[in-house]
Amino acid sequence: MKKWLSHTNSTVLSVAVIGIFILLTLFLNSLGGFQLDLTSNKQYTLSDQSLTAIKNVKDDVNILVLTVENANNTVLNREVTDMVKEYTKRNSKLKLKQYNLTQEPALASKYGITGSSIVLEQGDQHKVIDIASLFTATGDGSDGSYQFTGEEKLTQALMNMSSTEMHKMVFLTGHEELNLAQMTTLQSSLEQNNVQTEELQLNQAGKVPEDADVLAIIGPQRDLSDTEMKAIRTYLSNGGKLLLSLGFVEDMKSSWKNIDALMADYGVVDEHAVMVDNQQASTMGPLWVVPEYGTHAITDKLAASQLYPMLSLSIALTSKEQDKYTLSPLIHSSNDSYGETNIGGLLQNETTNDAEEDIQGPVELGYAADTTDGKPKAVILGSSIFMQDSEIANGGNRDFILNTVNYLSEKENGLTIRPRVQAGYETAYLNGEQARTIFFVAIVAFPLIFVIIGVLLWWRRRRV
Repeated sequence: MKKWLSHTNSTVLSVAVIGIFILLTLFLNSLGGFQLDLTSNKQYTLSDQSLTAIKNVKDDVNILVLTVENANNTVLNREVTDMVKEYTKRNSKLKLKQYNLTQEPALASKYGITGSSIVLEQGDQHKVIDIASLFTATGDGSDGSYQFTGEEKLTQALMNMSSTEMHKMVFLTGHEELNLAQMTTLQSSLEQNNVQTEELQLNQAGKVPEDADVLAIIGPQRDLSDTEMKAIRTYLSNGGKLLLSLGFVEDMKSSWKNIDALMADYGVVDEHAVMVDNQQASTMGPLWVVPEYGTHAITDKLAASQLYPMLSLSIALTSKEQDKYTLSPLIHSSNDSYGETNIGGLLQNETTNDAEEDIQGPVELGYAADTTDGKPKAVILGSSIFMQDSEIANGGNRDFILNTVNYLSEKENGLTIRPRVQAGYETAYLNGEQARTIFFVAIVAFPLIFVIIGVLLWWRRRRV
């Protein structure tokens, strides 16, 4: 009788435990999207801005994750895929599709991509996010840690997909500027951000289009004519905005009369000096500058994320007194830099810091000019090469110029989602003996130990 009661109690207890487990499972399943994120940096917790953007998606959006698989990017590809899954969990309108890019040449051709990418597709429109642009090494990169900006850029793409807010940016041509054919990555990025782009030959058109939000003059090699200068000032006086980014020209001191005058309208002075930064001499070369940021809406988030542009052949800028606009320094060189005024000597690889003739660092390399009521009016930069296709992927170049254009365009749907910092991953390579040891312990030894414990408990209770 005692043995029968013991078996009955064990059976009832087992049934009760199983029942509680089933009820708990059904309860957790009824919570739908409930999950507990125990990762140290809340890797699977989306911001309120992202959750709002996801909730506002009303029509089907296919999110295609096209990756190139190899031993070096397996972890990064998984991080991207896990992030997209977090989005699709929260709205059934978002549908994840995964592809191996090397096996899908038709998709690569359709979307014009050559590397691992996220493609958001809704009806006839699509947005492309370069996966490589989502990862940035932190510090000197020696420990393998990195920043992941996937949430910010995916959420921004979702918002742009459904947004009716459109802007137009025209690029001046006719003065040997950088043209859109040399800045296809920037052009694509702007269009992904709902900024239409087109080129403008002002001598032919006669005026800047009235519907242009921003006029861009990128790296001119020749001066503006008096007629063009008049048309540009007319556009700007009627509410237009200016992005002027200088390029290196040997005789700029004598030939840039109107370009210098256009900058002077906003209180910016071109010193006609090329920056030499000894701090970069041992790495990229003395004509490269990795500037520090000033405090401004364009740069604050980039500074917090340590995304710095990499500039070459930069022109030194200073400011002068004026009361029409508020000038804010955006970027400046290091203390160990100077602006070389002897351009002829620089071209002959002869440059020394002449304290009396050269501009002593730190030197300003960019300004933002705002109206007295705080509205953006112009951004003037001392460098332009960083926007071309061969350079825009370096450092924070792409983020810096996109932030600049978004600020000038007064885009209303900008984001402030901080990137996540991830620890570096290391790949462990096992030899045959190590692999066999792990297999024996995990697959054979541990299960066998539990079996033995179970048998012993059964034998002991059988004898009671």
